[in-house]
Amino acid sequence: MRGADVSDREFSLVVAYGTDMGNAEDAAMSFAEAATAAGIPAEAVELNQVELGLLSSTTHFIVVTSTFGDGEFPDTATLFWEAISASTERLEHMSFAVLALGDTSYELFCNAGKLLDARLEELGATRLADRVDVDGRYEEPAAAWTTDLVKQLTATLAGTAAPAVVVENPAADPSPRNQDRNRPIAVPVTVNRLLTTAASDKEVRHYELDLSGSGITYEAGDSLAVHATNDPDLVAAMLAELKVGPEHRVADAEEALGVLLTEKLEIRTPSRALQELTGPAAYGEDVLDLIRRADLTVDEVVDTLRPLQFRDYSIASSPLVHADHVHLTVATVRYDGTDRRHGGVASTYLAERAQTVRVHLRPNHHFRLPAGDVPIIMIGPGTGIAPFRAFLQERQATAASGRSWLFFGDRRRTTDFLYGDELTGFVESGTLSRLDLAFSRDQAAKLYVQQRMRESSKELFDWLQDGAHIYVCGDADRMAKDVDAALHQIVAESGGMDAEAAHAYVNDLIKTHRYVRDVY
Repeated sequence: MRGADVSDREFSLVVAYGTDMGNAEDAAMSFAEAATAAGIPAEAVELNQVELGLLSSTTHFIVVTSTFGDGEFPDTATLFWEAISASTERLEHMSFAVLALGDTSYELFCNAGKLLDARLEELGATRLADRVDVDGRYEEPAAAWTTDLVKQLTATLAGTAAPAVVVENPAADPSPRNQDRNRPIAVPVTVNRLLTTAASDKEVRHYELDLSGSGITYEAGDSLAVHATNDPDLVAAMLAELKVGPEHRVADAEEALGVLLTEKLEIRTPSRALQELTGPAAYGEDVLDLIRRADLTVDEVVDTLRPLQFRDYSIASSPLVHADHVHLTVATVRYDGTDRRHGGVASTYLAERAQTVRVHLRPNHHFRLPAGDVPIIMIGPGTGIAPFRAFLQERQATAASGRSWLFFGDRRRTTDFLYGDELTGFVESGTLSRLDLAFSRDQAAKLYVQQRMRESSKELFDWLQDGAHIYVCGDADRMAKDVDAALHQIVAESGGMDAEAAHAYVNDLIKTHRYVRDVY
């Protein structure tokens, strides 16, 4: 579709992103760099930093956004979406394009991008190109999208149907930022120890990986992507069910089926394509469960399987203390199905089989410590403690003067107090100013971190008034939502605000990066 007629307006370009783990930011920055190289100066910014008033004078709006949780916008885009959803400002003067990043294993695939694309059209803006929805690996489709759009923009400026300059493919840019961020490097696992006790009904492990010679450097707040292989017992059971051996070759495959199922394809989480053939998967069912109830050929099954994705884990160490090592805190997923034991892909791989592991860094530029004299509030129950262990190590190593307050919770203190001795040591050294604990099953009524927050409502609000940054890490489905609701309630009650004013207060914390989350 042809872009809007902008002949009566001076050309202007806004490139924006909504990102969770950095992919959308990276793609938007690549677009901005390609546009700049083509003679169209551009800089990529968070969607939350884009004021609606700016769009009234913008002729071209380029957006890259991921989708978070249950079809929601990532935190870096929620304020923009809230504003544009309520806006009545018409945008007939503007042309736009949306690149949506997502994962088809989620029901609301690329939902944030779809919503924004539709909303911009509703407000009268014209598409430069149809929305592109990307499943998983984004680099190649983002590069092609970038090349096509930059050619359109240069043609618009030149007033000709042909591009005025040749646009280099950003995927071939030799600059460090544009190298393949997902290229894994093998590093040894030097420590694998149980954090929970044998009496716990959970299994949480602490891992240490040796980065010496890998070229990987990290910061507190980053995550590490683990490229796991599938359980060999599950692979063998699938081959038996399909009545073929590991050397079997499917059509057009360069590798044997055993290699594909072990290293290349997702067999734990059934794809939507497979479920269309077998019927919907029940909660916790894997590919083997589904193919046991359907009469499918090997090729039919393999054609539906998605590429095996890496798994992200928040880093639990500071490079100031562990420069050549990275620590991870991982809950091992194990559960019983109807006739056999199931397990998580990466968590059981780490727990049972990994002596070396292929990893790549996932920088999280939005989840960073502030200056050393700024107070911080950290809310990290369960394995959500990981980045806050890193933060506390860093604050201790730098002798930071700012106060720190940690809310930690789990099921039982005697079995599930992750890094309990270390946290107590941080309190004793003064690195951790306050530690509030919530062990849900140590009393008749369950107790969670958000209740501890409410119990200290006035103090928490005072910390915020003193400039504290608040961080949340852990479960996105329930904990993060409950904590967010508690934060709004605390601001309203202790700040003497109505709901609308409290909402605006929290939105300002988000916009200024004083309220950030690493939730999953």
